[in-house]
Amino acid sequence: MATRFHDHRLAGYVVGEFGKRITLNLEYHPPGVPRQVSAIEFSEVAAYQFIHTGSAILADIREVPLADLLRDIGGSLAECWREHGGYVHWNDDREAYRASLEGKGYRAWNLTSAVGFAGFIIAKRVALGAPDPSPPAPPAPETPPAGTQPR
Repeated sequence: MATRFHDHRLAGYVVGEFGKRITLNLEYHPPGVPRQVSAIEFSEVAAYQFIHTGSAILADIREVPLADLLRDIGGSLAECWREHGGYVHWNDDREAYRASLEGKGYRAWNLTSAVGFAGFIIAKRVALGAPDPSPPAPPAPETPPAGTQPR
């Protein structure tokens, strides 16, 4: 997957299903080449983090061993958990956390850029698809029948 999206711009990303789905919307448009749009969807997400997403041009989206990712970012992950919570299956014992995630079928991806952007995703699945422009709109409020008062 890494080579296919090298030099693609991160046009945006959508967090769906209360953080369980992340869709990266990408575009590739160098001079003289028709604009191409694509998306990468990660599902059953356990954890993710992106830093400096503005004007990001991807260098790499690479699947990495979960143990390697946790070794590299485990300290910041633990600190983020203490400050904000929210990581599925979290355990302060990194080895137990790794074993739990691997036992449940989770995998890890590292995202890099030549300038500023960095990130990771821990999820069960990844798929290519059409760009996801935005999360679904909330349902419209019900309109009371004519001549009645809302409660």
